[in-house]
Amino acid sequence: MAKSGIPLDEALRVLAIENRSKGIRTFIEGIQHEVQQGVALSKALEAYDGDSDSLVINVIKAGEVNGTLEENLQYLADLLDRKRELSQRIQSAMLYPEIVLVLAFLIGGGISIFVLPRLVPLFQTLGVKLPFVTQLFLDFSVFLRDNGLISFTVLTVVIFLLTLLARIPAVRWFLSNVSLRIPLIGRLIRDYQLALFSQIFGALFRSGLTIHEALSSTAYAMTNVCYQGILRKASTHLVQGVPLAVILEKDSFYFPQHVTALVSVGESSGKLDDSFVYLARYYNREVDMQTKRLPVLIEPLLLFFIGLIVLFLAVALISPIYEITSGIQAHSSSGR
Repeated sequence: MAKSGIPLDEALRVLAIENRSKGIRTFIEGIQHEVQQGVALSKALEAYDGDSDSLVINVIKAGEVNGTLEENLQYLADLLDRKRELSQRIQSAMLYPEIVLVLAFLIGGGISIFVLPRLVPLFQTLGVKLPFVTQLFLDFSVFLRDNGLISFTVLTVVIFLLTLLARIPAVRWFLSNVSLRIPLIGRLIRDYQLALFSQIFGALFRSGLTIHEALSSTAYAMTNVCYQGILRKASTHLVQGVPLAVILEKDSFYFPQHVTALVSVGESSGKLDDSFVYLARYYNREVDMQTKRLPVLIEPLLLFFIGLIVLFLAVALISPIYEITSGIQAHSSSGR
């Protein structure tokens, strides 16, 4: 609508009418009211910074200053679309192992709670001594049956406390750092962060923001706490005149050598935006390949894990039956 020449307040009014979400409609109507009063769009968004993204605000502000608002809005649309696409790739790659693990635990829990307790009276009547594995399953099912409500309450409280604990900055940094070092998954997470960094910084820099402004907004948009901290620190060093490549070289685990080399070439040649276009394409391909490869790599581990669960359940159920048949055979032999 902005490209077609429709005034901003009218475009916002149409967006508000067409939006089905009451909360978003109210948000857009508030922005529209501010714009009708002569307030710049970026300033109107800043008043709602609890709902607005600083990345969005900075790109719009640069467009207003440079007279390129329509182009900057297009940058934002493309950037947010690519960011969403990357996120969906990660979620799709993790969906298969999550479903398999949940089903494995549900099956194991269902057998231990609903199947095994029905067989226990038979075992007791025949005087069968339950094996350790079977007794373990049985004790677990009895505990859940007698203390189900308490167990659920304790589990809920523990999850709530862990959620609060994960919000502590030091804990969040530790968990983010550990996630980057997990075999198989760690590299995928790191490449995803580098793809985000390349896309967002490149788009912001091309939209007219300075390197310092683009880096500050990029730090806000990163989803990993470690990368957020590194980029915030880098933005302060940029003010002191230190080149971006030199700053990133100090964190070589998070920013590989080829990243800093391309950034250095871009700074030297004055074509930094071209370097980030190349990096964004490269890491998009890497994330795409790894998300396709990840289920294939994880599948043998999942099969091994499921095999262990099946073996555990088989031992728990078959061992008592084997004891019964052995006792019957021994009794038949002695009767002869």
